Amino acid sequence: MRTSAAARISIVIIDDHELILELLSAALGRVSDFNLVGQAKDAEKGIALCAKLRPDIVVLDSLLPGQQGPEAVAMIMAASPLTRVILISGSINQNSWRSALEGGARGFLPKSASLVELATGIRAIHGGGTYIGREAQAQLRDVVPGNESRSPALKLTQRERDVLAGIGRGLGSKQIASNLGVSVFTVENHRRRISKRTGMDSIASLTLLANEQGLIPPVREHAGGGEPPANEAG
Repeated sequence: MRTSAAARISIVIIDDHELILELLSAALGRVSDFNLVGQAKDAEKGIALCAKLRPDIVVLDSLLPGQQGPEAVAMIMAASPLTRVILISGSINQNSWRSALEGGARGFLPKSASLVELATGIRAIHGGGTYIGREAQAQLRDVVPGNESRSPALKLTQRERDVLAGIGRGLGSKQIASNLGVSVFTVENHRRRISKRTGMDSIASLTLLANEQGLIPPVREHAGGGEPPANEAG
């Protein structure tokens, strides 16, 4: 039984490649908890759509005519502050990725990722966390601000590791607190101590740190419950 439109995650896709736009629209439109509300081939039209529709999620091509990914992220957030952006890229440009991270993009995937992983990322950032695809983690390691190499011997308490693992899985503080049976205030205190100890305070940096510490489990990709087939996003 399909979830009602109001309960589904509303999505706008912005990509200037018509084939990719059509494939993503068709695939994500079949997912039971997604509601594809709009699509655009350039940033200007996409930003106008976001201002009108206020979607939960925007799947954004990092290289667009007119406004590039970083500028488009900032403009989307200005037009629709509650919208979260997941950026997809066919290639890596370090300056663009750094600007996008600093500008507020919440998810990052190469276009070689599977559609199922894209669906996983959409759900993660919709839940208040972040999502960095498995391939993108290695690509982003050198471009996240302040992400110097961290020693595997970094000393965190077990509870701090639990909180860091939750951040790395894309969970918000409320969900981490519920999972650990503690208050949100306690989770935020642990997070502040982790940031002070490591010098990292962005969600993206902490996610990469969790990966380095071996705290993020492998992504489980399975096609079920209306998810798209595990073919390539483009």
